[in-house]
Amino acid sequence: MSRVTVLVAARQHPVSGQPTRSPADATAVAVALAIPGSDVQLLSAGALGDAVARDYLAQGARSIEVIATDADVCAALLSPLKEVPWVLTGTRSAEEAGGNLLPFQLGAALNRPVLTQVVAIEDHGAHWIVTQALPKGARRRLKVTAPAVLAISEAAPATVRYALADKTAGRIFRTGTVAANQASAHVGTLVPRSKRRAVLQAKVAQSGHARMLGAIDSPSGGGTVVSTGTPELKAQVLLDYLRRHALVNF
Repeated sequence: MSRVTVLVAARQHPVSGQPTRSPADATAVAVALAIPGSDVQLLSAGALGDAVARDYLAQGARSIEVIATDADVCAALLSPLKEVPWVLTGTRSAEEAGGNLLPFQLGAALNRPVLTQVVAIEDHGAHWIVTQALPKGARRRLKVTAPAVLAISEAAPATVRYALADKTAGRIFRTGTVAANQASAHVGTLVPRSKRRAVLQAKVAQSGHARMLGAIDSPSGGGTVVSTGTPELKAQVLLDYLRRHALVNF
């Protein structure tokens, strides 16, 4: 039986600002639970409320451990992960503003290899066969031995299930220095967003057919046709037109 620990975290919903389950982490949990005979444990460090933790348990995991800490997340995870052979994470960060650096930090601190963009895992006992997604749809199969850190791609063909029975039956264990009622205080805080861009409006309300005809058979709006003359004269006429319409500033 393979011991697998999946790192999960809460993300802030882009519209409501409420803490929700991270799609990237949920995919990692689904991939881990699909490994036959695996012992899957969920682990989180930082702010994770009971509602979000229950959403992860609804996928079928038996328990989740939440380490409440105000310190560096990577440092808080080192001790619980020291004896775990397989560590799975999501590919994107909880804020989803860029790449997730946590797998690489853990790999460097625990002296383990890190594999990213993992889409499939086959358990062969002493080793795993890992399928890694490459650019342009290519795939690569690798033989990996424990211990290792795997970042699961959101493109992994895994079914993210949700069962109310598992949601209520799963157990939440909290440890650390921050009180449990403060665990979700920082996640659901609303922050001001940038002003939305104004929607472009057409100057004249026309049907699509009328706009198409206007583009094809639009009447001439004036101008000068220069068919004779020197190249310098033609260039000067073009430059005058660009200056008249403020298309150049010289």
